[in-house]
Amino acid sequence: MLVTLLTDMPTGTSGLVRSRSGDWPAVWAGRKPGVAGVQYDVEIELGDEVSEIHVYDSDAPEEGIYLKDGQLMVCCTVTTIFDDGIVALDLKSGNLLIEASNPLPTLRVGQVACASPSEISLFPTDI
Repeated sequence: MLVTLLTDMPTGTSGLVRSRSGDWPAVWAGRKPGVAGVQYDVEIELGDEVSEIHVYDSDAPEEGIYLKDGQLMVCCTVTTIFDDGIVALDLKSGNLLIEASNPLPTLRVGQVACASPSEISLFPTDI
């Protein structure tokens, strides 16, 4: 996923980033500090506290990563459901694998699933 850092982000610190769906906070997990104004290709990891996943067949929220009413939102289309409870979601610029701490609702490929993680970590791919 491509993001542009809006703030300098030393390793392990939180800052703001911009993606195609808006601005949102994230924690930089790169070996080198992230530089404001620079675009990075990153893999993302949701914080451990993904307590609920909401599923929509219709009237789904906007897909992407963004802040809604001060809450971090990750909304993506379900592409694959694995037997071990892990779900692959399409971020339109890559895939995201998630596993909820609570039982997952019944999911089907093509539905939109949304989670509100406690934080998102960014791991630069160095590509």
